[in-house]
Amino acid sequence: MERKDEIANGKVLGKNSQVARLRKIVKQTRFSLVLGIVLLVLLFFASISYAFVSNEQLESTMYLNQYRLGSKALTTAVQSYAVTGDTMYYDDYMRELNTDKNRDVAWAGLEGNNIKADEWADLNEIASLSNNLVPLEEEAMAAVAAGNTDSAIEFVFGEEYANTIQKINSMTDTVIMEIQNRLDFLKKMFMILQIICAIAFLAGFIRLAQQCMRTINFSQAELLTPIIKVSEQMTLLADGNLHADFDLKEDDSEVGNMVAAIRFMKDNMTAIIDEISYILEQMGQGNYIVAVKQNYVGEYVKIRDSLNRIVEEMRSTVSTIQEVAKEIDSGSGQLAAAADDLAVACTGQATEVSDLMMLLTELGDSIEYNEKEAEEAVKIANLASSTLIVSSQKMGELQGAMQEISKCSDQIISVMAAISEIGDEIDMLSLNASIESARAGEAGKGFAVVAEQVKKLAEASQNAVGQTSELIARTVQSVEIGVRVSHEAAVNMEEVQMGAEETTGRIHGIVEKLQKEVESIAHINESIGVVAGIVDNNSATSEETAAVSEQQKAQVESMVALMSKFKI
Repeated sequence: MERKDEIANGKVLGKNSQVARLRKIVKQTRFSLVLGIVLLVLLFFASISYAFVSNEQLESTMYLNQYRLGSKALTTAVQSYAVTGDTMYYDDYMRELNTDKNRDVAWAGLEGNNIKADEWADLNEIASLSNNLVPLEEEAMAAVAAGNTDSAIEFVFGEEYANTIQKINSMTDTVIMEIQNRLDFLKKMFMILQIICAIAFLAGFIRLAQQCMRTINFSQAELLTPIIKVSEQMTLLADGNLHADFDLKEDDSEVGNMVAAIRFMKDNMTAIIDEISYILEQMGQGNYIVAVKQNYVGEYVKIRDSLNRIVEEMRSTVSTIQEVAKEIDSGSGQLAAAADDLAVACTGQATEVSDLMMLLTELGDSIEYNEKEAEEAVKIANLASSTLIVSSQKMGELQGAMQEISKCSDQIISVMAAISEIGDEIDMLSLNASIESARAGEAGKGFAVVAEQVKKLAEASQNAVGQTSELIARTVQSVEIGVRVSHEAAVNMEEVQMGAEETTGRIHGIVEKLQKEVESIAHINESIGVVAGIVDNNSATSEETAAVSEQQKAQVESMVALMSKFKI
């Protein structure tokens, strides 16, 4: 059980991990492959190097022999020319020196090869010795041209010339031998390297082949075959077969962990299914005193929680039904008694409903009379509203006339002011006339009388103007009071008109409500007639209800007996 718990919690234990073993095999195979590639590259490098050294050895030997042959051709041509005097040999000498140039070609080829410093020193000495023979050869050819054959022979067959030729040949042979020995040593080293790399590559290839076979055998035995069996087992599990044979063994490898996980899953699912079947069977038999005991893991926890909720809710539901059944049982008797009381009450209701219908008929007649009176009040209010509107218009006209009178009074005051000024001027004129008449003496007495009369007339005019101004002022005050009063009257008339309109609107509303109440009373009369019929019907139905209640009481007692079988 502890092993299964570890697998269920996702722990992978053990030293035989197939992943670790496969990684180790892959690592070894990769190392063998890399080593084989390195050895193959080394073998290729050794082969190329060996071929390059062999080619360099061959070219160096060929160029040195070509250099020696060029020098020998010059020597042979000049000696033959000195002995025979034949120009053919002179031409051979010049052709070798100027056209064939074997020594120059050989020297250029040697410069392209990997010649060591000490070897170049010997080659430079050979070249220097060859160049030292040129003056002797030129003197010999000059002697032959002069007909002095003996001198020419002495130059090219003498001891100095012979010793130089011998030294050149000896040094050339020595340099060739040194280069040959050096390149032979390199060839041997590269040959040994080739052999070592070939042997190591062969061993690495054999090791790589062994690793590949080991990988194939491991994959076949440790992965493919177990995975196929695990896949078949998972297919059976997907089909709902939890009892199929499974011949793989559990161990601490990945496949062994999968085997343990599958067996744990099969055992756990089997136990869960058995428990769920048992719980459902007990619930079907009415036993709700059950509990979930198995180990539900992962997503199965939702099933456990749902099953517990179902059991609890069913237990609560059955308990509620039992209590309700008991209450119905206790109330069924009361229902029968209530049905009898209902029959008596229905008879009394029929009488009360009949009286109510009579009262509602009288109320309907009264409301119809009130409706007619309200309609007459509406007509009177509409007439008063029209009169108020006309009065308001007239008050507006009166207010305009009073304002016009006020304007005219202002104009009269202006005229009276002008008249007062004229009176003042007349008084001044009378004063002047009195003065002039006094100066005239007797001759101005008649004029003085006229001036006195004019003065009296001016004083009378001033008094009349004063009285008229006072009357006009009082008239203006009265007009202002009349304007203010007419304005206030107009405002009051507008308020009265608005009140009349509002009153008319409300009376209209009352009329409409009375009309609706008349209609409602009519509907109530109809409804009460229906209710009266229903009450009569209820009287008969209540008696039947009493009989049915007795039957329900018997059925409820049966249900109570049935619910008592459930265990909660």
